[in-house]
Amino acid sequence: MASSNSSSYEIPSYETSTSRTVKFTIILVFQIISISCSIFLLFNLLTKSALYRPLHNHTIIVLGLISFFQTISDLPMVLAYLHLGQAPTTVFCLLWNFFALSNYAVGIWVMTWASFERHLLIFHDNLMKTSRRRLALHYLPLACSIFFPWSYYISLIFFYPCVNTFYQTFLFCGWCCYARNDQLVFFNWLTFSVIPTLSILFLSVTLIIRVIRQKYRMQQQIQWRQHRHMILQLLSISFLYILFDTPSTIIGIVQLFLPTFAVDIQILYLIYIVYLLPLLTPFLCLNGLHQLRKRNHQQTHPTLPLTQTKVAQRR
Repeated sequence: MASSNSSSYEIPSYETSTSRTVKFTIILVFQIISISCSIFLLFNLLTKSALYRPLHNHTIIVLGLISFFQTISDLPMVLAYLHLGQAPTTVFCLLWNFFALSNYAVGIWVMTWASFERHLLIFHDNLMKTSRRRLALHYLPLACSIFFPWSYYISLIFFYPCVNTFYQTFLFCGWCCYARNDQLVFFNWLTFSVIPTLSILFLSVTLIIRVIRQKYRMQQQIQWRQHRHMILQLLSISFLYILFDTPSTIIGIVQLFLPTFAVDIQILYLIYIVYLLPLLTPFLCLNGLHQLRKRNHQQTHPTLPLTQTKVAQRR
């Protein structure tokens, strides 16, 4: 979402009425489906103890909440901009900047921490045995991943010592006035885009390598069946972040040397593609909850427990 070039969006929008209509329709359809999935996901995660008690599901709960919040806070503003062809008010511009930047930053930081924490939960689960260690190695890092980005962007957007000049026909109204500080924009880009994206990629690849190595070591095997769903769930969500964030990161790096490189592609497509993250994340989170799938399978096949009982009696 962040760019290495503060002037990347300080140009007239390339949008046409046709392109806005197409994007509006696609995002609206995905938004309705995603909200329904998020409600179902969060209801089950927050009401079933078998789902909310395991530590590895806590980051899934947070990712689900963030995706849902972004879908009902940031995306409606995108839809309003696409429908009207401009932002309606300056207050709208201010809130749009805050929701877009803070929600994205929180999501990618939580995903980065989840990628690291999976290594601890799979290969060093003894570190989580005591309540103090769980507080230090699980709850506090997760809380920091949520509250630091939000606090940072609250201070940056609402209290930075400058005067905002919004261009309501521009994407994100041309950003807030802090974007005139090139060093600050570069810091934000590194902190909330480049470093998290590269970290997710590195941690996901190393997780695959470690799992493969441990699986085929006769004396140091991990419990593959126990961790398989947790690993696959994380890797699927990680792949989503890598897929949608890497193009913007690469273009941002190139723009350090060629400031106008692919600006039109960035404005017309990549900014909107990133919004697929909160729209698709609930589906991947839901797909990784094998306990829920097993329960639904038994409810769909009410004779299954009876059949299993008869087979057990025969044995």
